[in-house]
Amino acid sequence: MASNNLLSHVIALKFLYSVPLYRQESYFKMLGAKLSRQTLSNWVIGVATELLDVYNLMKDELLKSNYVQADETTLNVIEHNGNESKAKKYMWLYKTGASLNPIILYDYQKTRASSCPKEFLKGFSGFLQTDGYQGYNKVENVKRVYCLAHIRRKFHEIVSNLSDEALKNSRAIIGFNYCEQIYKLEKDMKAQYGKDEDYYQKRYEIRLKKLAPILENFEKYINIEIKDALPRSPLGKALEYAQKTVPIMKNILEDGSLEIDNNAAERAIKPFVIGRKNWLFANTAKGARASATIYSIIETAKANKLKIEMYLCYLFDNISNIEYRDKDSLLKLMPWSDTIPKELKLKSSK
Repeated sequence: MASNNLLSHVIALKFLYSVPLYRQESYFKMLGAKLSRQTLSNWVIGVATELLDVYNLMKDELLKSNYVQADETTLNVIEHNGNESKAKKYMWLYKTGASLNPIILYDYQKTRASSCPKEFLKGFSGFLQTDGYQGYNKVENVKRVYCLAHIRRKFHEIVSNLSDEALKNSRAIIGFNYCEQIYKLEKDMKAQYGKDEDYYQKRYEIRLKKLAPILENFEKYINIEIKDALPRSPLGKALEYAQKTVPIMKNILEDGSLEIDNNAAERAIKPFVIGRKNWLFANTAKGARASATIYSIIETAKANKLKIEMYLCYLFDNISNIEYRDKDSLLKLMPWSDTIPKELKLKSSK
């Protein structure tokens, strides 16, 4: 049996500081405690099981939001025979955008099939922002918003390898400059109005006036250039990607809270990517699902500016005292709850 303080420490070491369990085994041995890797693993899976109600409630709240950003990455999982699976498994990420109470959820799946986001986001109706991966196209009742950073990256990969002389005659630099115009406009708006209470409304109005013409001209450039570009050339591929995504970028004009790129989701999935570099693979699918649950709790708590290890201990202490796990009781334990003690919150920097 483990105390809630010890469980919080083990969980924080693995999922917050990316310390694999085999290293924790050595760490505790150095402290004079004999804790096998298997024992630690059982604790982690046990904690994840107890937190499923919290995870499911967080998902319910995410589905009620108006704006979700999504991304996905790979991971390796050991098969039942003990061999590493040759088929790629995926950790999907979904986060609320422009929310005062941010929610970040991980979802382990065996494939990258379109059925994964379609099933997870069932019941969501709003704006869905992703990269250009077509697997998200099957999600129902959403308005798609594409990521400008991915569009820009296609053109940047071309122009970054050109000499100054070659840039003068490059057709790719035109597409890259359209992306730069948009980023500059967004940066200027944030610098001027970012601290205003009605920032999103002001951004909405300015976008209609200044961003809409840029997107129109960008789309015209794409449709003209793609006629003469070689389909398999770097420029041809960049234009093909932009032709599919830029027209739908116009959905960003409908709501000032929408961001022009999906970078927030990419940053949110980074802690998992960093952890993966250290522990390399999941021993079982059950372990991968447990990781998804715990990463979700930790990253949501982090986004809500809580002291992670202290919050975990608070969560464990209180959830064990809820007999029926009713919604009202669980809502009080959510990372964004007003009932969270002040000592668990990070001091905001001025």
